[in-house]
Amino acid sequence: MDESIARALREPFEDHLVGKLPKLTCPECRKSDIKHCNRHPKETCDVCGNWISAAHTHLDYVGHADITDRFLSVDPDWNWEPVTRDVDPDLLRAAIETGNEEIVRLVLDSAPPKADGNGGLWMRVTIGGVTRLGYGDAPGKRGGDAVKVAIGDGLRNAGMRFGAGLDMWRKGDDGADTSPKPPEKQRTLPQWLDGMRKRIQSVESTQELQSLASEIEARVRGGGCEQEHYDELWMLGEARYAELQQREAEQPPPPPDAEPDAVPGTEQEWKANAFQARLEQAETLEALVALKEEVKAAFKTGGLNPDQSNKLLRGINTKQHAVGTAPQ
Repeated sequence: MDESIARALREPFEDHLVGKLPKLTCPECRKSDIKHCNRHPKETCDVCGNWISAAHTHLDYVGHADITDRFLSVDPDWNWEPVTRDVDPDLLRAAIETGNEEIVRLVLDSAPPKADGNGGLWMRVTIGGVTRLGYGDAPGKRGGDAVKVAIGDGLRNAGMRFGAGLDMWRKGDDGADTSPKPPEKQRTLPQWLDGMRKRIQSVESTQELQSLASEIEARVRGGGCEQEHYDELWMLGEARYAELQQREAEQPPPPPDAEPDAVPGTEQEWKANAFQARLEQAETLEALVALKEEVKAAFKTGGLNPDQSNKLLRGINTKQHAVGTAPQ
C-alpha cells in the first residue's frame, strides 16, 4: 500500500463526524429483557438522545457513510466482498451444466452474503491493493435492516485494521473512555442540512427515503442536527413520502400475459416479471416444481440473469416448503 494512502486512512475524523454509541455499564440492565433494572430507570440521554438506562456510557464511532467516504477519498476503486455467499444449489448446478466457467462465476459472485452461526458477516475489504478481513453483526435486528447494519459494522471493523478510527476502537476496547461525558449541544452544519434537503426531494422510492430517515436519526444521536432542523427535514420527508406512495399506487404491475413490447424494460425483465406472477399464483407442489425447471432452463438460455434466477429460485423454494408443510 502506498504510504500516502496509509497516512490518509489514519487521519483523525473531524468532530462533527464522530457519533456517540451508548453502552450499558450495569450487568443487570444488560441481562434484562427491557434493558434496565430497578436501580437504573430509563431516561432520555442528553448526549446520545436515546431513551435508555441511566447506567450507560458512550463510545465514539463513525457512521457507514463516513467510513465509506474515507475509503473513497484514499482509493476510489476500493471494494468489499463477503467471505461466504448463500449460493442457490439448483442454480449453481444449472450453471455448471452449461459448461461455461463465466456463467458459473457470475452465479457465485451474484449470490447474496451468508451470515455465520452467530448472525454475523465476515468480509474482505481491499484498499490500495491490500486486502484485510472485517467482521460485522447487528444484535437485536432482523431482516434487511440487520444486513445493512452488519455491513456498516464490518466496514468499520475492517477499516480499523487499516488504521481508520483506530483511536476510537482503542478507547472502546480497553475501557479508557468509561467516564460519563457532559451534555453536548447539537450543532447542524449548513452544508449537510442543505444537502439533505436536496436528497429528500430527489429520492425516487419510499425505501430510499426510509434509508435517509435512518441517516438523519443517526446524525441527531451523534449531535449533528438541531431540533428545528430535524423537524424541518421530518416534514419534508413526510411530504415526499406521500408523493412517492401516490406515484407507486398509480403504477400497477404489468399483467403476466402481457407481450414483451408492452412492458417497459428488457426482455429479461419481462420474463422475470412473468415468472414472479406465476410464482404468486402457484398453489401446488407440482406447479412449483415445473416452474423451477422453467426458470433454470430460462437461465441456461440467457433469458434470465443470475440475480433474477437467484431471486426466483429462493422464492420457489420458500413456497415449496410452505405448501409441503400446510395441512391437507
